[in-house]
Amino acid sequence: MRLAFLLIAAMTLGPTLSQGQTDPALYGALKWRNLGPERGGRSLACSGVPGSPDEFYMGTCGGGLWKTTNAGEDWTPISDGWLGTGTVGAIAVAPSQPRTVYIGTGERDLRGNVSHGDGVYRTDDGGKTWKHIGLRESQNVSRIAVHPHDPDTVWVAVLGHVYGPNPERGVFKTTDGGKTWKRTLFVGDRAGAVHIALDPNDPTVLYAATWDGWRTPWSLNSGGPNSKLWKSTDGGETWSDLSRNPGMPTGTLGKIGVSPSPAKKGRVYAIVEAAEGGVFVSDDAGATWTKVDSANDRRQRAFYYTHIYAHPKDADTVYVLNVAAYKSTNGGKSFTPFMAGHSDNHDIWVDPSDPQRLAVSNDGGTSVSINGGRNWSDQDYATGQIYHVSTDTAIPYRILGAQQDNSTIRIASRNRSARIGEEDWTSTAGGESGYVVAKPDNPDIVLGGNYGGDLSLLDHGKGVSRSIDPWPDNPMGSGAGENKERFQWTFPIVFSPHDPNIVYSCSQHVWRSKNLGASWERISPDLTRADPSTLLSSGGPITKDNTSVEYYATVFTLAESRLQPGLLWAGSDDGRVHVTRDGGKRWEEVTPAGFGEWSLVSMVEPSPHAAGTCYLAVDRHEVDDFAPYVYKTTDFGKTWRRLDAGLPSEAFVRVVREDPQAPGVLYCGTEVGVFVSLDAGHTWQKLNNGMPVVPVHDLVVKDNDLVAATHGRSFFVLDRLSPLRQAAGVAKSGKAHLYRPEPGSTLTWGPVSPGIGANPPSGIVLDYVLFEKAEKAEIVVTDGAGTVVGRSRAETVPGQARATVRLSYPGYRGFPGMVFWAAGSRPIKAPPGTYQATLTVDGEEHTVPLDLQGDPRYGSSVADLRAQFQLSMEIVAQVNLANGMVVKLKDLSAMLKAQREAAPAATATIDTYMLEVAKASDVIYQSKSVSSQDPLNYPIRLNNKLAALLGVVQSGEWAPTRQSYEVFEDLSAQLKAALATCEILLGAKLDEVNKAIVAAGGKAVSVPVGG
Repeated sequence: MRLAFLLIAAMTLGPTLSQGQTDPALYGALKWRNLGPERGGRSLACSGVPGSPDEFYMGTCGGGLWKTTNAGEDWTPISDGWLGTGTVGAIAVAPSQPRTVYIGTGERDLRGNVSHGDGVYRTDDGGKTWKHIGLRESQNVSRIAVHPHDPDTVWVAVLGHVYGPNPERGVFKTTDGGKTWKRTLFVGDRAGAVHIALDPNDPTVLYAATWDGWRTPWSLNSGGPNSKLWKSTDGGETWSDLSRNPGMPTGTLGKIGVSPSPAKKGRVYAIVEAAEGGVFVSDDAGATWTKVDSANDRRQRAFYYTHIYAHPKDADTVYVLNVAAYKSTNGGKSFTPFMAGHSDNHDIWVDPSDPQRLAVSNDGGTSVSINGGRNWSDQDYATGQIYHVSTDTAIPYRILGAQQDNSTIRIASRNRSARIGEEDWTSTAGGESGYVVAKPDNPDIVLGGNYGGDLSLLDHGKGVSRSIDPWPDNPMGSGAGENKERFQWTFPIVFSPHDPNIVYSCSQHVWRSKNLGASWERISPDLTRADPSTLLSSGGPITKDNTSVEYYATVFTLAESRLQPGLLWAGSDDGRVHVTRDGGKRWEEVTPAGFGEWSLVSMVEPSPHAAGTCYLAVDRHEVDDFAPYVYKTTDFGKTWRRLDAGLPSEAFVRVVREDPQAPGVLYCGTEVGVFVSLDAGHTWQKLNNGMPVVPVHDLVVKDNDLVAATHGRSFFVLDRLSPLRQAAGVAKSGKAHLYRPEPGSTLTWGPVSPGIGANPPSGIVLDYVLFEKAEKAEIVVTDGAGTVVGRSRAETVPGQARATVRLSYPGYRGFPGMVFWAAGSRPIKAPPGTYQATLTVDGEEHTVPLDLQGDPRYGSSVADLRAQFQLSMEIVAQVNLANGMVVKLKDLSAMLKAQREAAPAATATIDTYMLEVAKASDVIYQSKSVSSQDPLNYPIRLNNKLAALLGVVQSGEWAPTRQSYEVFEDLSAQLKAALATCEILLGAKLDEVNKAIVAAGGKAVSVPVGG
């Protein structure tokens, strides 16, 4: 039913629209292209399937739920179109009914860019279809446990809101498969359940951990009085506190992980964040505890890890996950580290019946092992989390960004191969968290940032790099207020659009360099609130954590107007907006009225069309406000207007961009995808068009494409924006509408193929929309003389469609049996110029002009390319003359052979004449060549030489070389003489032969038409 509905919707124009919205069917053929790269991002959850040795699930942060059926060789996303948010942080397969799987959304390991969820989902067909079953306001589900014999009895540990109090947290239980839920453990509206584990030896016994874990925009709290370890002996109906049982650490507790051993009844492992924390073991079901390990390697950065798992078969084997993954075979007394594809580990699943089969989730994705961890599957899937995106001026342009817990990326936007793969991308300047930008006039020079204020320059052409930090005082481990300069985790790096040698960066101040970072000048005062209460050391009260994620009171975003040099807009993460019109000499605060406390100005976007216009993307989710906020000013910030009509109530906005070519066309990236406004922000509508629900952290309009940095699915590109730019002006009159195309190019890329890393279409792309079903539709492109230079079949079903047309003129004509060396016939590329495209729908014509440009890589002028075209067509004409004469002489010889039998008395005359014909023809074409390699034995003749010259002239896009003209003139003169000889043979000499044939009783032959 769902598929049928989608098909019907795709074929029907005119859905119900809000006032001001544009029918999305007018641009429905635009599809996001997942560029990759295929490199995994953070995964918090994994599970295998009992009884199905090659089947595993992976929960990603932002990228949805993925599945493999060949033990990690290939992974496929299976939640697209079903989930309301993109992060899956908990997975549980029902042991008694393995096709039933429960997943919880959101994240429990509270890093600074945690992504929220929307509750719990269930499938009963192994992930083909999903149903939302409740706990929508939980936002972050930590763990799920399913009864071993009843797939409808389920316990869920809910952490709850990260950035504020809420009641939907704690432990919840259902006995009817999620139809109803009962909260059985609740300790407060700021402390949720971070773990739950069912005792495999007794399904009435469960262990759970609650955690005083939350964040503010400037801090992390990871401990408190409600951080406790709990036990239930009645199926989770009631709970007793084990936190202060003998052997447990005293003082404040933080995050706790717990795992009862399937191999030994009463054996329970726990890892506890505390001043005297570590790994603890109980052999009496939690009544008493013994600390067996306190190494920092197992308990560092406790908020991000603190995970422990008992082996299903061996009571003394236990796993602890941290930066490394650790395994102990002596009850936790000592551990050996191992690597499962990547560092920063968050989950492990070990097959209860076959412990050689396991999976580990970490910041690189999920890896599978079927031999006990000796080998692991690759993490080569496009789930990367990208912070920002930029493009360079290379051809094809490259896309740059930084991937969470990995390197930076510079990847080709398209290529000449079947798909964009590993050979098309490389790391570049900077580290995991920063902006990455190429110098506008030299794409080989790249600047990249990283946490701690690191800023580096990499010259790809020279293979050299240098550190150019604006203030190279490493702040690691200290609170924001202890540093002279506060550089946020993802601080801005911005080149001036007016001078490629000027670059800006930001701490709480704005910095400018005119020599690529060799020196910097501070050009602003502190542009933040700098409230001392927001500048304290973060983390604790047990474990501190200062990585600059929590650094606050910083200039988070900066941009210079493309229209006025020195007009800069700055937005802070603590809710201030400033503008300067003189390059930083004077700054004016222009914060919108009623902005709200601690609003993060995520992105400023000066309009490319009006100097006084600027847009703000404002993100307040870190104060537990998930509403979308987009602001616009048209008077340099004196007044602002909020633009959020049509945006979902919880789709908080990280970026807004205005189309440089279409005033009033806006794009915004939200936590659940991309939206577009075609009316200057008055109304917004979805622009998913093939992009799954995924956090979008940044957008950039590059030429005619929209490029997105997602936090869970790597890079996406929406190619050829013409329909979006023009859709608001489409009047539904007649049968169809043909959009005016963007300028096309003769540049040809690789073939369009499905899947990740696909190329966009080459040639001229024509977009059109049918308002009703048609019987016949066709697109024809003509030149100024009315000659058809391109043709394409058009769709006949309602909706927007896209056609690709290559503009060309016919190459030379061959003939049957012709053998040429290095001279295959090919169409002649149409030269740059203006053409006409006509869409004909059931006799109704729609015509638009079409501008064809040359391949920009060559830098050839229009005159150069017209000269190339002109000479090419002249060569084609000469080859056609030559081949036409060869065909004519072949046909004549065939007719004469027939007359040898009809008029035997004229045989001698005919044979003599046919020898002359063969000799004349052989000057033009090598008749002895009958197979492909024969030209190496029998020299090629004039028609082959001319055709080979055509290949020389058509190579690349250049004006013909002088020697090409000279060779053409020489060959043309030879052909002219050869043709003159042939004409004599076809004239008076043929008349003499015909007289002899007639006198001998035969019939005169006429001159054949030729080829």
